[in-house]
Amino acid sequence: MNKYILKLTSPFDKTIVCIHHKNIKNIHLKVFRDLKVVLSVPNGVTDEWITEFLISKSSWIEKQLQKYKQSSGYNNLIDIKSGTSTQLLGKDCRIIKKISEKNYVLEDEKNIIVYANKMSKKHQQVLEYWWREKAYKTYQNEMNELYNKIFKKYGIEEPSLYVRKMKTLWGSCTPSKNKITINEYLLKANIRCIQYVILHELTHLIYPYHNNEFYTFLTIHMPDWSERKKQLDFEVVQGI
Repeated sequence: MNKYILKLTSPFDKTIVCIHHKNIKNIHLKVFRDLKVVLSVPNGVTDEWITEFLISKSSWIEKQLQKYKQSSGYNNLIDIKSGTSTQLLGKDCRIIKKISEKNYVLEDEKNIIVYANKMSKKHQQVLEYWWREKAYKTYQNEMNELYNKIFKKYGIEEPSLYVRKMKTLWGSCTPSKNKITINEYLLKANIRCIQYVILHELTHLIYPYHNNEFYTFLTIHMPDWSERKKQLDFEVVQGI
């Protein structure tokens, strides 16, 4: 079973759920803000079990779809239009485009205001540059603090930080190059989720694999890491 058609009430009648069989231990059901529904299950789980599980979760799925439907265009940072909504550090905000001779960005509690000349693509470029710079500064500050607090005493050199768009990962670590890469869209998450991702990747400098030692170390230094991960997985969508 690669797809399952879940019958919900209008306007979500015959919602398609994408089924992914993976080498995992737990079930992961996600409803994304683009109205995509994905269920990841361990290899060997039967179609009958999947059907019963999805039916039992249909009310929750419909509730999430309805919430995201009411905020259409949410989290869109590609081909932005004035009024587009997104998240920034865990808060909902709206992108406003304004005409100006100078190119710059201002932000307040509810808005990201992008000033640029009349060329529509220029607004996109100005926003992307500002977003990347803000992401880098935010991640670097958090990484510096975690490194000095936890990792410096292990004699590990502080890694280089890279920020880029990533389609499937929030972050990655290359111990051989002492390099950590963080997804620029992680800036949509609140600071607690950002701290979790950075700590996770820093931990790979000591424990390259996801073994018991890795998770023990993670738990010692961030006892609520699983709650932060859950919040990240279910509330923040990359929108790419």
